[in-house]
Amino acid sequence: MIRTNNPLLTPVYGILASLFLYIPTILVGQSSMKEQLQSTQDSIQKYYQNQPVKALDYAFIYEKISSESDSLKYKAKADNFIGMCYYMNGEIDKAIKYYVAGIQKFETLKDTYFVAMLHNNIGAAYQLRKKPDETIKYYLKALKGFEEVKDTLWMANLYNNISIQKNELELYQDELDYKQKAMDIYIAQKDTQMILLTKGNLSHTYFKLGDYKKSLLNAEDYLYSPFNEAGQSGRATVMLAYAYTLQKIGDHAKSLKIIQEAIDIAEKNGFKEITMKAHQHLASLYEEQKNYKQAFFHFTAFHALQDTLFNQQKDETINDLLVKYDSDKKDADIILLNAENELKNLQIAQSNNTKWALIFGLLLVSLLAFLAWRLKNIKAKNNIELTSKNQQICKALEEKNILLREIHHRVKNNLQVISSLLKLQSQYIEDEGAVKAIAEGRNRVHSMALLHQNLYKEDNLTGVNMKEYFTNLIEGLFDAYKITDIKLVTEIEDLTLDIDTVIPLGLIANELVSNALKHAFDNVENGILTVKLREKYGRLLFNVKDNGNGYDENLVAEGKKSFGQKLIKSLSDKLEADVQVTTTTGTDVTLSIKDYKKVG
Repeated sequence: MIRTNNPLLTPVYGILASLFLYIPTILVGQSSMKEQLQSTQDSIQKYYQNQPVKALDYAFIYEKISSESDSLKYKAKADNFIGMCYYMNGEIDKAIKYYVAGIQKFETLKDTYFVAMLHNNIGAAYQLRKKPDETIKYYLKALKGFEEVKDTLWMANLYNNISIQKNELELYQDELDYKQKAMDIYIAQKDTQMILLTKGNLSHTYFKLGDYKKSLLNAEDYLYSPFNEAGQSGRATVMLAYAYTLQKIGDHAKSLKIIQEAIDIAEKNGFKEITMKAHQHLASLYEEQKNYKQAFFHFTAFHALQDTLFNQQKDETINDLLVKYDSDKKDADIILLNAENELKNLQIAQSNNTKWALIFGLLLVSLLAFLAWRLKNIKAKNNIELTSKNQQICKALEEKNILLREIHHRVKNNLQVISSLLKLQSQYIEDEGAVKAIAEGRNRVHSMALLHQNLYKEDNLTGVNMKEYFTNLIEGLFDAYKITDIKLVTEIEDLTLDIDTVIPLGLIANELVSNALKHAFDNVENGILTVKLREKYGRLLFNVKDNGNGYDENLVAEGKKSFGQKLIKSLSDKLEADVQVTTTTGTDVTLSIKDYKKVG
């Protein structure tokens, strides 16, 4: 089945709110200019969500009017308006350019309110670059500033913005906590529109957490409230979450109806990213209905839009680089021209000393030539000595590597001996529980032996190729449990990790896969076991998922009951890993690992 992504509403509304809420009290220029700016600002606000192209025209008008005033604040606002309109049009690189220009102007004002807003804009720029950790850092700075001026509306906006970055890091419980903080403020202020907007966001959050009932309730409150005055972009985005959730609970007909409404809104208003995601979801729905013709049509449309958005951003980046290059080149030409003029003036002023300067130059060149010859001889001698030392170091290193391979080989052999002894011992034990415990112990020993086998076979003696290691480990467990009727799906990135990371991770993998093979597929047809390992945003994500019977998710998270589950809890703590377990359809265990180290 084609998977769908579930984006949250973007935090741009926070930046927009800040500029619309702030009405300068200082009159700049004639009153007619202020009236023109306010009227143009109202037009931008009117068309920003539903007709961003038209809003961009008004933003440029605002820029032209503000350029005739002496107010730096108006000019900074113009930069932000243009940036926001480019953002809504999907022209991200142009948006960043204007945000940076606005930031430079705000930095000169030294105002707590606008410094906080500036930090929010910097965070938004990092968000556009898909750097959630940096984005959160600046959003927290912005939050601190608005707490200082006691601006609760902006505090709520920042809570929403931070929650979106928690979603990017797949920390969905943290995301929910921040959204609830924002909701508490909106409820206290009786702000109906922001309550509804936050409910729309929560529909995505609860979908990610697997709480489909709450996801549906929040989406329906948002979509069907008679008091909702939100624009078409927000409505179409919440429809995505609503359609995703309906598919999950099996209501494919209603999901199809909702997603078709969403794609009509998106195409009509030019919301390219929403249109792309709607096509992706339609492909998924038609694939489940075995309507492969329609599925292929929407899947093709999805990829076409995806490529278009990528190329558009790529082209803008290239244009910016060319502009920067031309600007730098002009600056360099000016500097060179000034240097040439100064040289000419100096030559005129010192014409009588030219001969002495030439003689001094010749002496200096001769001295430099002698020094160069001398340094060449010294360098040649040093190179000979260095080559000799390098040869000695390489020889010592090779001897060390041979010894280290031999150590890993012997450790692997010793572990195999232990495994054989355990197998031999189990033949003399009648208690089934003891036999199973010994078998589980043998599997754990086997995972360690595989690790050392990979180390002495590879050139890199300190790291393990996870793709090869996990493939051998999991297939070995399938053989050990004589599994032939369960489909194995693996998505393992080609990562090389150090031994201190692989030992606990291999044991965790052994426990999760063994548990699934032993318990998940009783009376289950068409069993599928999926194992994934990938690196994302500075974290290592390890996932084991089955479509079997499921079990109490608190057992893994809290480490209760069996030794294996306590082992998972202990090893997860060692890796500083967050464990997330869902049992909606089978069992889905994800570890978000912070403490890991790559090699090579």
